[in-house]
Amino acid sequence: MSTETETISKTNMKWYVVRTQNLREKSVAEKIIKEGEKGELIGKIGQVLVPLEKSFYLKDNKKVIRETVVFPGYIFMETNSIGQLKYFLKGVKGTSGFLTDRKGDVESLTELEINRMIGKQKESMDVKVDLFVVGEEVTITEGPFSTMKATIESIKEQKVTLAVSIFGRKTPLTLELHQINKK
Repeated sequence: MSTETETISKTNMKWYVVRTQNLREKSVAEKIIKEGEKGELIGKIGQVLVPLEKSFYLKDNKKVIRETVVFPGYIFMETNSIGQLKYFLKGVKGTSGFLTDRKGDVESLTELEINRMIGKQKESMDVKVDLFVVGEEVTITEGPFSTMKATIESIKEQKVTLAVSIFGRKTPLTLELHQINKK
């Protein structure tokens, strides 16, 4: 019998947006998760999601991974009890409650919005470590500048902008990713 009620309550859950202060998304999400596991909100909170994006940068010639929040100031959560959560969120430092429409009503997110957000979250977590990084030194493998060394200035999709030193001056050059190799 308890499994049936648990299944029913899970299917009644909808996704909502909680507003937080910038840089407090993770701590607020942790508090909500703890309350859903041990506090008064047991069984009333599903998933709590802070979408993160992994990016790489060079520090002391070493590749470092940085996680940044995709939607600063917002947490996404699945729940079936808005009333109790409104009251709980008033007591959590760093949050200002649910995101509302102009009338002040709390609206749930659509299935399409949630699928798009969760898809982006999974995609950003599957980032390969062997990607090129802005500031990294590479060798050009094709074209008139082959065998020259260059520094990556920007990367957009499959194109990379490089700084090549020609006659003592840095000159920008745009190539495709398959035309360069690691140093």
